Amino acid sequence: MKTLGTLGERETIRLIERIIQSDASIGPGDDCAAIDLGDKYLLITTDMMATKSHVPKGMGPYDVGWSIIAVNLSDIAAMGGRPIGLVTAIGITRGHPIDFIEQMADGMNDCARRFGTSIVGGDTKEHDDLVLCGTAFGEVPKDGLLLRKGARAGDLIAVSGQLGRAGAGFHSMKKGLGLKEAEDSLRRPWPRIREGIALSQSGFVTSCMDISDGLSASIFEMSKNSGMTYEVDYEKVPKAKEVEMAFHDLERQKDLVLNFGDDFELLFTIKREEEEPLAKLAKECGCPFTVIGKVTSGEENILIDMGKREKLENLGYEHFRTRQ
Repeated sequence: MKTLGTLGERETIRLIERIIQSDASIGPGDDCAAIDLGDKYLLITTDMMATKSHVPKGMGPYDVGWSIIAVNLSDIAAMGGRPIGLVTAIGITRGHPIDFIEQMADGMNDCARRFGTSIVGGDTKEHDDLVLCGTAFGEVPKDGLLLRKGARAGDLIAVSGQLGRAGAGFHSMKKGLGLKEAEDSLRRPWPRIREGIALSQSGFVTSCMDISDGLSASIFEMSKNSGMTYEVDYEKVPKAKEVEMAFHDLERQKDLVLNFGDDFELLFTIKREEEEPLAKLAKECGCPFTVIGKVTSGEENILIDMGKREKLENLGYEHFRTRQ
């Protein structure tokens, strides 16, 4: 008997997409759904967290609350949107202390407020584990909508910020390495709302998504959506300083940067003549934007590492499969 473990999360989503008939302008398959509102799109996204798969030891209730809001806002950012509200659903045991839910609500509220929006409603139910579901709403001008598809051969591939910090934080918490900044990055993701809006308004971004499950997985998704292939130069990928502190082994570092995820940076493509305006935009945003490769029309995604070309494997995190 076939199970979800034989498909993995992404193929399971595609299976559902083939069944569902959506009337949205942009339906299942991108970071958000988009519904036509005249000169704008209403963006809607939802994401879940459960103790077993999303809450490592050392992550407190405030962090959990912050995270469920942040991961949803990251999807709004990936589409170039401005958040306008959220609702949350909480499944929790009757044995949880009252101050746990108070601290968790503080985290939710602080994250929403920090990024210019608010929680406008929700639901609570008794459950045998802690399960959270967030739904975020946003808006974006029609001519500023960013999608996973749209890249063309010759476009440049870029990322915001640095990669590998959240993964280093996970290993720091697990091994007691004391990498506080990295641990904070894992506990409290920072959605790139301002940066997403700036990229949307620039007019030179051809596709975009957030990096939640690892760079390799995000490259795979954008490649699949655009029908193009991607060529990434590993030496150009901006790596958080904590990556070397977490692992001395170069292959472990590489795996952390390419495959771990949870950085919630933006992966996007731009027209190749727009590299200089991108650098200017990065200064205005106060966030690095780094070109890491180019879009091609080859047969497979390629990773270049110290001059050696190899297939870029899709090894990012995926539910229903085991994290390597």
